[in-house]
Amino acid sequence: MRRKFLLLLETGLVLAGLMLGASAWKVHSALVQPLNIAQEELLEVPKGTTPTRTFYRLEADGVIKDAFWLRLYWRFNLPKQPLHSGEYRMTPGMTAHDLIGLWQRGEVVQYSLTLVEGWNFRQVRSALAKHEKIEQTLDGLSDSEVMAKLGHEGVFPEGRFFPDTYRFVRGMTDAQLLEKA
Repeated sequence: MRRKFLLLLETGLVLAGLMLGASAWKVHSALVQPLNIAQEELLEVPKGTTPTRTFYRLEADGVIKDAFWLRLYWRFNLPKQPLHSGEYRMTPGMTAHDLIGLWQRGEVVQYSLTLVEGWNFRQVRSALAKHEKIEQTLDGLSDSEVMAKLGHEGVFPEGRFFPDTYRFVRGMTDAQLLEKA
């Protein structure tokens, strides 16, 4: 009886070791796979998106394989790491591990907008409206309504915004950028 128990225990340990080894190999294979892209692409990660959803979306788009194993890697190795929203630059030759590194560091693509010294408020608003990566929230508002929305009710807008080059990520609103300025 004892011999049977030891044999079952040994068999169980060998099987567990084999399964653990196979799992480690699958995770490693998933991490070192190159992204299936021919040219540079931007990956948009909306607010509130989870790594799991993003991995499965990339798999559905044919960019990666084995999303399950990448998800498992994230869950066990980066459990408290948030996935920052924004756009991430994927380049040919990049591996899944490289992409995860971008996510860890929060290296989102940044854009810039220059407010030129001497511009009047109409020109500032026009520059904001023309930039496709800025979310428009001030359309149709008068200058005084814009200033009220920024928390400066009754303040004349001319000369209130510092001329500089402002860096921002996709999805920032025109009001947020004016608040920075």
